Amino acid sequence: MALKKMEIELIADKIVSNLIQKGYIKINKDISILRGIVRDILVQDVEKEREIDALTKELLGQFSQEIENERADSSKLFMMAKRKVAKREGFLL
Repeated sequence: MALKKMEIELIADKIVSNLIQKGYIKINKDISILRGIVRDILVQDVEKEREIDALTKELLGQFSQEIENERADSSKLFMMAKRKVAKREGFLL
């Protein structure tokens, strides 16, 4: 599931707040720097997932006729293929 920009901002803020609140980290400088780092990591993750989605669609597109002939559940097949593509790419879903 690809996150939207606003969702990424909210999640980054929540992660940083929780880390500080639980005492895992202490901030001596501007907290927005850490939020930016977390946000950038989340953005990279979202971009990689979109790339995996595109690779999966391309892969399934090669077998579209067979999928249609077998009347396969395309959403289940997509998720199965996506898991395999993600594993091959070294990406944890």
